[in-house]
Amino acid sequence: MKAAVIFALFVCVFVSCSAGPIFVAKDESEGIKTSYEDPALSELATRYRPLLNDVYRRYQSAGIGIYPGGIGFTTVSTDEGRKLHYLLVQVRPRNIMFGEVQTKPRERFGQVFERHFENNLRYLKADDVRKDGIDGLAFGVYWPVRDLSQCDTYGGFLEYTIIYFHKDDFLNFIEKRTTFSEAVDNAEVVMSLDRKAAKSVKVKEVK
Repeated sequence: MKAAVIFALFVCVFVSCSAGPIFVAKDESEGIKTSYEDPALSELATRYRPLLNDVYRRYQSAGIGIYPGGIGFTTVSTDEGRKLHYLLVQVRPRNIMFGEVQTKPRERFGQVFERHFENNLRYLKADDVRKDGIDGLAFGVYWPVRDLSQCDTYGGFLEYTIIYFHKDDFLNFIEKRTTFSEAVDNAEVVMSLDRKAAKSVKVKEVK
């Protein structure tokens, strides 16, 4: 009886750590967003589908995961109420993972911001946003936070940060006319940490 209980516990632990969401798109059809409520975004997605495919393959070739539905287009509203259309790229690097007990939200954000934003942006090109109808780039990084006493491979919850770069700021950065920090200073930054609702922040206030 005791042996059966031990075996059952082993099976439960094994199953809990060998199944569950990993938040990475399996292929292009899962990684590229195709459904839009805004007809303008839908038109952009159709017109620039080869671009979206190319962006997906660049990250795939580099071994960087894409968040499901993470490549496409999104709308940004200005203070005056004008709608801008941004290329959307959201990555979920497979080598990021944090223990919930072992780290604090700001610490996790700081590590991701320093190690995964500028480096992963380098897979994008100036021509990706230098196109009619594209006003900027929304670039996001997602990472899991897990209970390491249960599993370090699956489950947990996601945190993320998305930086909304104006077209000129992204072009100046990617063509090395300005620094990453300068580009971020001019951008809107939205993040969700520690299961809290997403909010707009200044990066220097969080780090």
